[in-house]
Amino acid sequence: LIDQKGYEFILGERLKTLPKEVKQSIVDLSNYKSEWIYSDHTGETITIKYTTLEYGDKTIICTYSSKRAKKDEIERLTKVEKAKSLLNNTSLLKTKQRRFFIKQTTKDKYELDQTKIDDAAKYDGFLAIATNTKLSATTILDNYKQLYKIEHSFRTFKSHLETRPMFHWTDSRIKGHICLCYIAFCLQNYVLQKVNKAEIKITESSLRKTLDKMQISLIETTNEQLYIKSAPSELEPKILHSMGLKPLLPMIKPGDLNV
Repeated sequence: LIDQKGYEFILGERLKTLPKEVKQSIVDLSNYKSEWIYSDHTGETITIKYTTLEYGDKTIICTYSSKRAKKDEIERLTKVEKAKSLLNNTSLLKTKQRRFFIKQTTKDKYELDQTKIDDAAKYDGFLAIATNTKLSATTILDNYKQLYKIEHSFRTFKSHLETRPMFHWTDSRIKGHICLCYIAFCLQNYVLQKVNKAEIKITESSLRKTLDKMQISLIETTNEQLYIKSAPSELEPKILHSMGLKPLLPMIKPGDLNV
């Protein structure tokens, strides 16, 4: 569908569904003669080996990381241990055998699928990305690395901004609900980027918690009304300074409060 619409794409490629000759080329480390170097969120320098190959109407960029290989190995061994425990509980096997390297030999007998385990081990540390763009391999890899930001944004929409579940029945109300959530996300993201341009670096969660605590309460007495400001948190002055805002006084008369 993406091809039919004429869009360009950068997508994760499922290694195990590729043709045999392509997979053989991917798992051959002698083909990985190029390196991509970048800094992660901690500032550590990461070096990734990669190779490219043409397949159909797209280019596949394959990367290899020894760190990822160790992670994949641990995950696979965990599944194998889980499979061994499942072999003692046949009631669960019919729904979970494909996930945990188990094969059915007879009607009521199961065993570890060692062939599948060995085949999975071949792909430890490898990751493939497919694209139909004309961008350089390093540019594509750098763009794909930003995928976590999109995934994090979706989690924010679904959880903290409560985009769903929604309890509306008309199209206009549904669109309005989503629009408000999007505006809230844009404002939050704007503040976060503005603050993080300064020396301090804060997370979305800490920003949200700080903003939640920035409240004022209207106190009425016999003679007058006063707004009482909540006690400032550690990050509040830094956020206000980054946004170019002056802090409120602890007590404010209604006439002196400008909204």
